[in-house]
Amino acid sequence: MYKLLIFIIFFSHHAMANMKIAPLRVITAEANTTQKFLVSNTGDKPIRVRIAPSFIASPMAEYQTRHNNMTPEMEDLTPFLRVSPPVISKLMPNERKIVRLRISELPNSYEKGEYRTHLKFTQEVIKKINSPANNNESISFDLTMLVNSSIPIYYQKKDTNSPPKAIIQCSNNKLKIVNNSRYQQKIELLNDDIYKQLILLRQSDLNIAYKGKTTIKVNDEQQAICL
Repeated sequence: MYKLLIFIIFFSHHAMANMKIAPLRVITAEANTTQKFLVSNTGDKPIRVRIAPSFIASPMAEYQTRHNNMTPEMEDLTPFLRVSPPVISKLMPNERKIVRLRISELPNSYEKGEYRTHLKFTQEVIKKINSPANNNESISFDLTMLVNSSIPIYYQKKDTNSPPKAIIQCSNNKLKIVNNSRYQQKIELLNDDIYKQLILLRQSDLNIAYKGKTTIKVNDEQQAICL
């Protein structure tokens, strides 16, 4: 008879204190190359770490809407990632190990543009619980799962042509930015009172109110002034 006691703690301070991962983000345009992550056990107990790609749909901010023909799954990079090793069976305190991530080249049927997913690192601490003295067949385990980090992975399948520039429209203190490209855009809004930095996902629109003369920058390359 086996008893499995499972306690799940999501993103706790204790969980973050037990494991350190570097880097915290990968952006690449090179297929069939290997990315390396350094995983360190900063706690005082041995841990097991499971590593696997996991697509997480971007939550839509209230100022943002996707184009009708765009679904989150169209940018999913998960099937093209290979992780080695997928499990670090035992990582001792103060020990470090390397995890390798390989991104395969996307098929020709995939459009040029930006694709993404996350690399999920799940930490487990396992303790054996002493069996009752009168039951030699009973073994119990206390399995504590600590879900620590999801590292964003971006792959840009480059096009020989430049992506279309964002369309910036402003009137009556209402700003609209149309992103027809297949790459996300960094948006900066600046006036005498505020500075805002927003992310506009690929193939989506931004609609937001502004007050007074405002400078709009897109990826530090494109600029407009709304009055």
